[in-house]
Amino acid sequence: MTFQTGRNKVVSYKVESQFNTPVTGGGGYQFRFAAGGGLNLTRPPIISPEIRSDGQTDMGRLGSKSVTGSYSAPMSVGTFDPLFEALFRSTWVAATAITVDNSAGKTSFEVTDTNTVAYVGTNTLLAQGLKVGDVVRFTNMSNAANNSINLQVTSILSNGLGFDVFGTPLTVQAADTAATLTILKKLAQVPTVLTRRSFTFDEYSADLDLSKVASGVRVSSVKFIGQPNNIAMVEFGLVGADLVPLASGSSPSLTSPTLTTSVALNWVDASIRLGSAARTSLTSFELTLDIAAQGLAVLGSLAPPDVFESPMTAAGSVATALTDYTDLTAFTAETEFEFAALLVEPEAEPKDCFSIFVPRCKYTGFNQSVGGEGADIATLPFMVGTKGVATGYDPSMVTFCTSAA
Repeated sequence: MTFQTGRNKVVSYKVESQFNTPVTGGGGYQFRFAAGGGLNLTRPPIISPEIRSDGQTDMGRLGSKSVTGSYSAPMSVGTFDPLFEALFRSTWVAATAITVDNSAGKTSFEVTDTNTVAYVGTNTLLAQGLKVGDVVRFTNMSNAANNSINLQVTSILSNGLGFDVFGTPLTVQAADTAATLTILKKLAQVPTVLTRRSFTFDEYSADLDLSKVASGVRVSSVKFIGQPNNIAMVEFGLVGADLVPLASGSSPSLTSPTLTTSVALNWVDASIRLGSAARTSLTSFELTLDIAAQGLAVLGSLAPPDVFESPMTAAGSVATALTDYTDLTAFTAETEFEFAALLVEPEAEPKDCFSIFVPRCKYTGFNQSVGGEGADIATLPFMVGTKGVATGYDPSMVTFCTSAA
């Protein structure tokens, strides 16, 4: 008798062309998971309320199908882009190049300070798509020190003729008329019509050569988790319509899924900003994005007609070693702030990266204990609201940027 081992599994997924119509064959993506979680089918028992004279109860019936579960994984560049896209109900925007050529429209870039870039041209940076929170890279700048490094945009002039970046990564140089600024691939909640996506998930038990296949699966939530000396973790909450085991000899249903080879990201290499300042005293971070997907039980069918999503809510928390009461003051005053984190691979420049930008946060608490050894740690939960229409910003609660193609 063959027994399935816990580790020898492959999880793959592929977008469906029609909700709850399972897809098979080539294509799709392999989910690089960590231990725990999985998708499971639930069906509530239907029990007759009849009171029988013999004191017994009739055998019940199983009700409507519902598939719920989650997968957690080390965060890596490019691995989960289709799932992030499904959660946002939006579409990734490919990397955008802005090249100056000494023309009136796009004249030049000049580095006027170690964190400031001036631009000359009638075709403004705002008009060409640059927004606060974007991650950008220069190429072909006359000073090589300014090329191929990840720059986080922290502000843009209202006339679109210059921008500031986080930290002091730049080297001052004169105007350059033959350089390119590339805005990395970006995902924001900007569509006027939401794009809904569902997936087929194949959980293949390789020792048994058997799969269970879930269909009509929508991404319901994403949670990012940051801890010191740990890999950056992400957890996807999923809700589906059906799940079935495949017959022997027909597994897996998804063949040759794309497996990314990017390395796991960690928070040691991350650059973190709260408001306008770097924060190097944080001891933990969490951010959850949730669209509360749920099926709908109906009469005359075991499967739900759809899995319905709600408007996104977002909330998180940070914990920090206490140095003053600036955060407490911000909490009591309901002061809003930005959060930005840039996670990079441990390699030479240009470093592959993934960034999280939350433009509108507000603390909802300030929790501080008394006594204990070591540093005094304060925990600050925060809520997130939509940015709306603001010059220089995407009208999005959260924006992701990545170096992945």
